[in-house]
Amino acid sequence: MLGWKVDPRFGLLGTSAYEVEVHDASGELVWCSGTVASSTAEVVVDRELSPHSVYQWRVRVADRGRQWSQWAGSTLETGPFDYSDWQARWLSVAHLARVVTPFRLLRPVARARLYLTGQGVVRAWANGAAVNPDRMDPTRTDFVRALFRTYDVLESLSAGENTLTFVVGLGEWARTAESPRLLAELVIWHDDGSITRVVPGVDSEVSRSEVAVDEPFYLERHDPIASATGLTTLSAPVVLEPKVLPTSATTPPLDVSSDPTPRLRAVQTFVPSEIARSAGSRLFDVGVNIAGRSKLTLLEKLPVGTVIRVQHGEHIGSDGHIDTTNLTMPYDHGRERQVVEYVSGGAVGETHEPWFAYFGFRYLEVWGLPDDVHVGVAAYAMHTDLASSGSISTDSPTIDRLLTTARRTLLNNVHGVPEDCPTREQAAWTGDAASVAEYELAAFDSATFLDKWIADLETSQRTDGQLPAIAPDLHSVRMPSDPVWGSALHRMLHGHLLHYGDARLVRRALPALRRWADFQLGCADDDGIISRSTISYGHDWLALEQTPPPIHHTAAVIECLLALADLEEAIGEPDAAAHRRAAADGLRASARRMFFDPVTGTFGNGSQGSYAIAVESGILTGREAHEAGARLVGLIRERGNRVSSGFATTRSVVRALTKLGRSQVIFDILLQTAEPGVGAMLSSGPGTFWECWWIDPTNTGTGSLNHVGLGGPFAAWAWEGLAGLRPTAPGYTRFRVAPQFIDGVTRLELRTETVRGEVVISYSRVASLARVEVTVPPGSECTLAIAGQADVILATGKHAVEVEALVASPSMPPGEVTPRSRSFIAPVSADVVGSRTLLSESEIVPGRGNPTLETLPTLKCMPIPHEQPDHAVLKVVGAVHGAADVAPTVTVNLSAPIPVAGAMFFYALIDQCIEGPDRIATPFLLLKLSNEETRRSSSQGWPAGWNRVAIDTAGLDESIEVVSIEVGLEYGEDPPNNALALYPIESGIRAGFHLGEIGFSTVSRTW
Repeated sequence: MLGWKVDPRFGLLGTSAYEVEVHDASGELVWCSGTVASSTAEVVVDRELSPHSVYQWRVRVADRGRQWSQWAGSTLETGPFDYSDWQARWLSVAHLARVVTPFRLLRPVARARLYLTGQGVVRAWANGAAVNPDRMDPTRTDFVRALFRTYDVLESLSAGENTLTFVVGLGEWARTAESPRLLAELVIWHDDGSITRVVPGVDSEVSRSEVAVDEPFYLERHDPIASATGLTTLSAPVVLEPKVLPTSATTPPLDVSSDPTPRLRAVQTFVPSEIARSAGSRLFDVGVNIAGRSKLTLLEKLPVGTVIRVQHGEHIGSDGHIDTTNLTMPYDHGRERQVVEYVSGGAVGETHEPWFAYFGFRYLEVWGLPDDVHVGVAAYAMHTDLASSGSISTDSPTIDRLLTTARRTLLNNVHGVPEDCPTREQAAWTGDAASVAEYELAAFDSATFLDKWIADLETSQRTDGQLPAIAPDLHSVRMPSDPVWGSALHRMLHGHLLHYGDARLVRRALPALRRWADFQLGCADDDGIISRSTISYGHDWLALEQTPPPIHHTAAVIECLLALADLEEAIGEPDAAAHRRAAADGLRASARRMFFDPVTGTFGNGSQGSYAIAVESGILTGREAHEAGARLVGLIRERGNRVSSGFATTRSVVRALTKLGRSQVIFDILLQTAEPGVGAMLSSGPGTFWECWWIDPTNTGTGSLNHVGLGGPFAAWAWEGLAGLRPTAPGYTRFRVAPQFIDGVTRLELRTETVRGEVVISYSRVASLARVEVTVPPGSECTLAIAGQADVILATGKHAVEVEALVASPSMPPGEVTPRSRSFIAPVSADVVGSRTLLSESEIVPGRGNPTLETLPTLKCMPIPHEQPDHAVLKVVGAVHGAADVAPTVTVNLSAPIPVAGAMFFYALIDQCIEGPDRIATPFLLLKLSNEETRRSSSQGWPAGWNRVAIDTAGLDESIEVVSIEVGLEYGEDPPNNALALYPIESGIRAGFHLGEIGFSTVSRTW
């Protein structure tokens, strides 16, 4: 595909036609589009070009008056199109082996290209000159395909003897337990027209490299002294036969194509400041959190064999040294992470830096240097080099800091894929990308990066339509699907079309999105809501107050169906679009019926996330939506201008407030600088967003300080709410500008480069009078929407209007409202009006499995902290796992029978964040009635949160009483593999749960 942009001075009113020509190196015309009557700015060359060739192409366009522009030209170079174009073959190579291929050049060289890929991380040298020293090649992807990079190595070659060298590390490939692989070919074009090809193979020389240890996440050790003297025999490369669609990582892929993404490289260098020195240690501060590497340069001679140890981290412990506890996982058992060791040769000018590892860090600590030796210390940020597509500037330091923090955090988490964090996992969790889709598309030129990653989602999809929560994922057992996490596909695909207009990508990826939508609809229960999904990550990952998973799952599927409908319509499938919109409307109606009580106005459990979803998803409309919005605002104010949501619903909170025109509330949230909250991240953080709303250096598993998921939606608001810019038709052919004026911002300018040209939005405000200026690029149309005024359609060109600005007053809560300790406590569910204290008022005795009972004053769940009750909880631990294992229960002997008259439902809250066997356990509740009958119910056992199991009693005879209650777990059918398993099925591990509440309510149940 070839693309171009039109100078606004030529196509002020847009273009009407184009013509494209492609010429080969001899100047011969090989393809011509002819005159095409279209205003599009791209074309697909619909004939095959030759591999390994150079072409010249040019384009001209006609304006609306049929006047033609001058020709504009560029160069197009092709590499191998498919595996048959390679002379090289896939090689399995010994981990960390140095693979050298010598070759001789006797004729002058005109052009030389190294085509490089692998499975693992590959470093390459031509005649000892590093080809990719600051890169991470190849870009990560699924094992069913590989992506190659092209390097110009002409300047590194010489007449006579030459060498081509490779060393392959593991990187993410370590997850497969397979040896790393290499596919590389050097193609050399000589002045006389002949071609030389150099490929590593079974006869290449193999020796030890200087890297002695390569354990991703933990340790990379360099020992050039040992490598020079070592006598270890390494196996020669082994040729592997690829398959079209490998079913596992044991076989390399036949699908090898050019990498479309920007390069992953070192993009910024920092000079850390030394902030402390102690015996054998020097501590340095980069100043902000980065993702990348450190580099040491010896400025004085060292004793040969000196071992230098460098550790990277986000925290300094109480002992004055780096503490990586917050970057570890429970299975690390205290092992330190992010360490590099170097056995130094001791020469002045010697440099030491990692070859394969990258880290997330603010601090680095250097051990092993004599006190009197000077070294140069540098740190550099490494990430996929996404270019900014635009910028926003305001007169608010808070907004500017928000956008700076968002930019740094997002870029720290793009390394060929969108990651969760650059420290603990470096995994392509889809939930993080889903939460910031709008921000990433608005702020960066993400066209090719997301095209590639959407392809990863396609190849990772299971046959039943599920989208794994990590994609690509090289584990043999992949993470189960959560509808909110899987929203990444429709958000990125739909957003990509709106921003870039690439219908080709839509047609390619739409089958995967259709299968995903159908799978999700298959998770609907008999009430028509999405309650049977395979998993929910954390009941709203790391929320202070959980939102029941069926609520945000149902909302995610509604959004998916609406996006799918838009995409179907964009490719000319109106009937399919109508079908998907009807399904979305059906889900909305079911959600309103099951989650909303029109008498009390309660939606779901009354959490901020619940009310936000009701508004954002259109489940409630009109007056009901505005009342839900008012409740949402009230809850935020009650918490001291803080949100209580997590990864699943923070985006919904921000978007619901924007939809209701309540941007002032969002700004007030940013101004709340005390933990927990996003404002604290801006005022006291290391220049990046955090995984949690607060900092906890002792958190093992969820304590990253380099996570974009919670803060990213606020950055998206700056683009879509504060500035008010959203594309509304493919490729910015139409866009909407609807700025929301707030107290605290009187000046704003947004500039963004779209596929149509530059869009500029600016406003300045004095009191209630604002001047708004908009620049509309050629071939585009803008709708200017100002609250309280009629929409105005703006054509191509520059426009300025003066409008009345509706500005809400800020609300700063009184200092005594919601102290930090109370900010972590979850309120009572809004649909519980009755008793919630039966647990403390009754006699609790062991039930099935004869469990042990322990009262805990509070609940502390790690590694996934979640909603905290305001009272003690009961810890129930069952018998040792064995052949006759049964899940534990307790019996609640009530102090007095409870009449069901007036009670709408009974319930229990069960938390399963406790060590236990790898078994599927379902919470259940049993009521024993005075008429000797029982009523029983069970619920989905969602991890990392309070599961409520409830029994509706409204239809029972009012003379009946509840005489006792049994509550606990029951085992279901165990899956053959469980990607979430932390504990194996073995003797000595006992099942258990926390029991938080037992009670009943006199109002209708809304979840």
